[in-house]
Amino acid sequence: MLKSRTSVILVILLMSLVNLAPVHVTPATAQGHPGCSGITYNTPQTQECDAVMAAQPYPDVEPIPYDLGVIAGQDFIYFDTDEVALYDAPDGEEIGILTAGISSYVNVIQTSGDWAEIRPNRWASLENANFATPSMFTGVTINRMEMPFAWAIYNHCTSLTPGGARSCRQSGSFRRYDLMNIYATVTVGEWDWHLVGPGQWTVQTNLSIVQPTSPAVFNWRWVGVSTYEQNLVAYEGERPVMATLVSTGDMDEERWRTDAGVWKVELFWDVGPMEGAAGSDDFYALDQVPYHMYFNWREALHGVYWHDNFGYYWSHGCVNLSVSDAKWLWDNWIIENTRVYVYDEKPG
Repeated sequence: MLKSRTSVILVILLMSLVNLAPVHVTPATAQGHPGCSGITYNTPQTQECDAVMAAQPYPDVEPIPYDLGVIAGQDFIYFDTDEVALYDAPDGEEIGILTAGISSYVNVIQTSGDWAEIRPNRWASLENANFATPSMFTGVTINRMEMPFAWAIYNHCTSLTPGGARSCRQSGSFRRYDLMNIYATVTVGEWDWHLVGPGQWTVQTNLSIVQPTSPAVFNWRWVGVSTYEQNLVAYEGERPVMATLVSTGDMDEERWRTDAGVWKVELFWDVGPMEGAAGSDDFYALDQVPYHMYFNWREALHGVYWHDNFGYYWSHGCVNLSVSDAKWLWDNWIIENTRVYVYDEKPG
């Protein structure tokens, strides 16, 4: 069922003159805390920066509560086969075929032993079935932001110095989805190395970074989606309010790329199916996708229960979020005509 939203009309002369175009701002080239400005390649530690790290060891944020919302209590399965026989009852008569595959998930109505009803009066054996496990990952709401912060997108060991050898024993390590402040940044060769804790340096490719400076400026509430960083930030004007990891479309394949530009959210659907690429190896069919918020005719912000690959390209063009994060945006932020700014620029 389509969900109607109250349209919020903002009369802003400047924005009217430029239609949807954002006012670009230049991101800060020095990525870090002002108290760590003395950090360089040759001076990887200062007393002032040590004091900052001691006073602010973790980003000033709050985790978004885990909440599956409209799909809470439901099960979803995919099959390790392209076709699944359908029966009129468990161990009953075969009455049809379901086109399936690892990119197709069906909603389980009920189970009986090793059987699942996946369509009204249509049962399938669970022999080749796998149950989806929705991601436990959630983004954060931001209380205050004096420096960039980042999620680790890989398990990795850190280094004692920028560009130095990685050493879990001497420097420490981070696990995927760990959150950290970025106190200072030093460029070594073509890569930025970030100071993320006392004696802990990590290269930019291990991280998805959220900057305190917005990539553009719009009035009121909007969201920015960085296909470079694979993250989303909800802004109120220039102030970041919420941030999370996402999965956008594959940038190397044009037909699945999430289109850069400024869009307006125009269509809502609280829960319903998605499918596409019929007749090709990329065919997908997904039951009960939660929290559709369409901003481009084929692209939407929406929750996913079928993968936990946030921080990586993974979608067919949509912006995939954990169900909890999609629910937060649905409940708190996105209304009709909310702007979605999709961009691919590296900050700095």
